[in-house]
Amino acid sequence: MAWAAAAFAGLGASAAPAAAALSDQLCIPTGAGDLAAYPAAADLQRAAAAAEQRLSRRGAADPFADVAPGLDLPTAGAEKPSALAVAEYCAAAGELMRVSAQGSQLQAQTYLLGAFQAASRAGLQGQASVAAYRLGLVSLSGTPASGTRGARGRSRGPSAAVREVEQMRGGPCDILVRTAFVVNSSLPLSVASLGCAAEQARLAGDHRTAALAELRLARLRLSVAEQNAEAGADFRREAAEAAQNGLADAARIDDAALRAEVMGRLASAILDARTGRAVDLAAVTAAMRGVKIPAAQAYAAALDARLASAAGDMTTARRLMDDALLLESQRTLPARLPEYRLLLADLDPANREAHVLAAYDALEAIRPLLPRFDPLTEETAFSLYMRRVFQGAVDVQLAGADGGAATLRVKSAQQILEAYRQAELQSVFGSECIPARDPLKPETLRAGEVLLYPILLPDRLELLYVAGGRDDGKGGGAAEFRRLPPNRNMDRQTLSRLVETAVVSLSGGEDDAWRAASRQLYDILIKPVEGQLTEGSLLAVVPDGALRSLPFAVLLDSQNRYLVQKTRVAVAPALAYSQAGADDADRLQLLAASLEKEVRLPAGRFEKLEGTGAEAKLAAVTDGRRIERSWVIENFNKADLVTALTREQVDVLHLATHASFNGRSDRAFIVANGEVILLSELRQILSQNRTRGGELDLLVLSACETAVGDDEASMGLAGAAVQAGAKSAIASLWPVSDTGTAELMKTFYRLYREGRTKSEALREAQLSLIGQGGDLANPNIWAAFTLLGAWR
Repeated sequence: MAWAAAAFAGLGASAAPAAAALSDQLCIPTGAGDLAAYPAAADLQRAAAAAEQRLSRRGAADPFADVAPGLDLPTAGAEKPSALAVAEYCAAAGELMRVSAQGSQLQAQTYLLGAFQAASRAGLQGQASVAAYRLGLVSLSGTPASGTRGARGRSRGPSAAVREVEQMRGGPCDILVRTAFVVNSSLPLSVASLGCAAEQARLAGDHRTAALAELRLARLRLSVAEQNAEAGADFRREAAEAAQNGLADAARIDDAALRAEVMGRLASAILDARTGRAVDLAAVTAAMRGVKIPAAQAYAAALDARLASAAGDMTTARRLMDDALLLESQRTLPARLPEYRLLLADLDPANREAHVLAAYDALEAIRPLLPRFDPLTEETAFSLYMRRVFQGAVDVQLAGADGGAATLRVKSAQQILEAYRQAELQSVFGSECIPARDPLKPETLRAGEVLLYPILLPDRLELLYVAGGRDDGKGGGAAEFRRLPPNRNMDRQTLSRLVETAVVSLSGGEDDAWRAASRQLYDILIKPVEGQLTEGSLLAVVPDGALRSLPFAVLLDSQNRYLVQKTRVAVAPALAYSQAGADDADRLQLLAASLEKEVRLPAGRFEKLEGTGAEAKLAAVTDGRRIERSWVIENFNKADLVTALTREQVDVLHLATHASFNGRSDRAFIVANGEVILLSELRQILSQNRTRGGELDLLVLSACETAVGDDEASMGLAGAAVQAGAKSAIASLWPVSDTGTAELMKTFYRLYREGRTKSEALREAQLSLIGQGGDLANPNIWAAFTLLGAWR
């Protein structure tokens, strides 16, 4: 892989353009063209086998440095290698790109699709199934981003992807042959790839891959059904069908423990689908009980308890669930203990609260021991084992928040929420990438500073808030979280659709559909605390789910006034990352780095940027003169950043270049000259090469794009400041024109240097664009910019 040395050089190395890699030439989906020379088929297969062996035992370490050199083979012969050799080689190259943090999801998708098509044309069903399965896992991690600053293309949103799935025609493998279909179509590609993997694996007699593909497909469809009410019934039915198909394959898996685990998960998916159809799973649980290990015995008992409950025999159901709890507790890592206690809460509603809180306690005991990703399906441990427990614990605490117990209950619910948010961050980014911080204390809030905690539950919306005390300069005054009356006319799905409507319309900038959604969202989220928002106030939001992609500043009140015209706005992923910040006038040692060149990388093609050089200079110049303690690097690379941050103290780092937070969150990156820099790498640069202690005060990312409708991917932007080790960040939720970005940044830095806080400077810069009218007043421009973290 000749591009690897250029794209992912060491921290201190400068990158140079690389020749086209063998994998880029050999693994194109339409089939390899006529190359000048080829490697021998035997060499391809040996390299693929060595790579697969290393990838199978990769553990927590990134395998890229070990595997990539072995795949960069010399070419000397004129004979084209066999389809088998090409398929095996491209499947290994694609898997490396998929699993490595240094890999490219775009390349992974390309290589794996090339591997599938090569195998499919030659009738190699086993190789086709492996490539298709891996392709499905790539797509589940999000659409590979190409990075297009300033583009006015409309965000598609999750509803469009669901419609594409519903409109798919033909068999799943036929769809993968139509290469044009799969470009930027993550959900349809996932559905087609996993369905095809199961079909091909079954034909090849690979029952393990067939069962796992059906399991992953079933869980994907259930996830879509949970988020999309209109498509819910169809997707649940299809999830149950996929799981039912997978059971026949799972029963033929040789390894007894794996067989019982996969059968249990498939049976659980059938029950979770709630199709109303009678399903006989007695043979499944009997087979699982035949595997004499606690995990299989416990899982079988829990499934039998659910079946007894469905049949109306609650006494038997509770007894069986008690058996499951006892058996699960005998395991070294009783990962399903919280889940079984939640199920017991459903079977014993009279004692629901006690069972749910016991589930939460059980989760807290095992949470540090859970792997970040499930080894079978590669779902996050958070989505598999944690989310429902956290939501249940918050639910029961707030449900009892009445009368004299209200204050204590709300405080407990908020503490659980904070643990929830931090656990989700650690799950998405990895605990090693999240620097420890103490949560903000409500008593440190000043008068006029309001913290809002929206909680999206399946059956309602809850709002917690805390307002600051006296502005005595010390943050004094009583402050505690309060609960507003729950909104039972609003739930997670409904609110998520409103956010999608607003964001898709705003990011496209071509229609006014966002207005009605924005007014509704204001009434739902802001109006209940409107009385707290006085002149000079600050609203800090800890958003949940889809709200992470929402530009709160653009919400409209009944007089069609934007929220930013009433108050300053900031957001944070958790209280631990929403400290107010310090009033520090001596804070503008600034480094601005820009990229204007067109760059072609494995992560995609990044267009030439016309305005970033001028934007970087604006950050460092006042009234035509360079301010003291500021540095500008044009067409920067990683080595430039390392040198500058080692040489000088820097408070503000302004990066005027492409950046993307789509796909797997550990692959969030900024684009430099000839290379990408992962956010995790940027944090290493900042922490290892700083000449002073403490965190970077402000990171400005002026050219970003985030995922819409994906809870985990939408955390990428919020996690940028956290991962980079900055107290706060200003970034764009979608690509913005060069002119609009430059105008907003010019005003922001002028005001920030004059002593305004970050939130004040950003608000006044946004108001300035609104006041100018014309194109600059379009919220597509100014509303994209958001402040994350410290607001002072």
